Amino acid sequence: MKIAGIIAEYNPFHTGHAYHIQKTRELTGADYIVVVLSGDFVQRGAPALYSKHLRTRMALLGGADLVFELPSTHACESAEFFAQNAVRLLDALGCVDVLSFGSESGTIEPFLKLGSFLSAETPEYRNLLKEYLKRGESFPKARSLTLQELLSDADTGTFLQTPNNILGVEYCKALCRQNSPIQPLTVKREGNGYHDDSLNGEFPSASAIRALWKSANCKMSDTAVSSCFPPAISELLSQTFTCPQFLDEEDFSPYLRWLLFSSDKAQLTSYQDVTPDFVQRLFHTRGSYESWGQYAALLKTRELTYSRICRMLMHCLLQISHVPVLSYARLLGFRRQAAPVLSELKKHSSIPVITKAADAASLLSDETAAVFSKNVEISNLYEAVWCEKYHTPFVHECRKPLVILP
Repeated sequence: MKIAGIIAEYNPFHTGHAYHIQKTRELTGADYIVVVLSGDFVQRGAPALYSKHLRTRMALLGGADLVFELPSTHACESAEFFAQNAVRLLDALGCVDVLSFGSESGTIEPFLKLGSFLSAETPEYRNLLKEYLKRGESFPKARSLTLQELLSDADTGTFLQTPNNILGVEYCKALCRQNSPIQPLTVKREGNGYHDDSLNGEFPSASAIRALWKSANCKMSDTAVSSCFPPAISELLSQTFTCPQFLDEEDFSPYLRWLLFSSDKAQLTSYQDVTPDFVQRLFHTRGSYESWGQYAALLKTRELTYSRICRMLMHCLLQISHVPVLSYARLLGFRRQAAPVLSELKKHSSIPVITKAADAASLLSDETAAVFSKNVEISNLYEAVWCEKYHTPFVHECRKPLVILP
């Protein structure tokens, strides 16, 4: 039995994602595809367009066999820690042979080279990186300049300018650091670029689809909409919604405004990745708050990227403090034909596999159970905001069943 793993957000799942799953199966000869999927809040510091349960159904309809959750507490992180958390989960399952990721490069060698180099983190690298950071460069820019100088390779800077390549390097670095037997594989990204806002072409980007959703001028039955998705997923969405329905960061704007004016500095500084300097800036600028996007743009500096600011704000909103090592795997859904993988997990997984939320307390240590409970709380917030926006009945996270397809 050969099993390939994919780390994804599917925000939302589109034709390019289906292509990636298909090519992964072809290139690896995998019998099964296991996906680690971001929870209800994603890596860039925003709510997912759709709940993790709906995106799980999309993934299974799009070719995946099993879907596990990367909890919001561990997904809403920098590329480095997002990759580290997701790779650790895949590795702990004990039965995944290959990690497949999409990239602009399509060649694994540069990822292996950079991943190995960065995993060592030599004193020379750390010192030069600190020097660039002291000059006021953002972390991504400082790291790119450091690598160009140490590796004497001007192409490194260009290579690390695309999100998929950055994540691919982080996956390889995490595999090296964890001494994982999982082998990395990259599939060349086809179609439009990551940030391309055009819907033309066979594989539009998730960014373009999100922009289309926010335009509010389309229906799920429109050809421009349905062509973005594999037929089964297009049918699912058109059956579920007449017009695009989704959540974005602006739906959480009132909650963030309330938080900024109801929390003291000590509270805010206690949250993950939030620095005293950033909190001081919040207190100086909170009177200018209008909306999430406007405020994040106002806070942006040369040293702080927009994405990092959004993650810090989201950590504050979700009250995410210390994030321990992820020590459980929550199954969100699977295809019945993938039942043999569940048997392998029982034999080889080094962490508890949660298939029913109600069983978590009995399977987990007190600390790990607290992490699970925190993520249930976070998903309930997502559900509450969705219900308020679209006037639907609230369903507690612990009452949502596994997504099971034939």
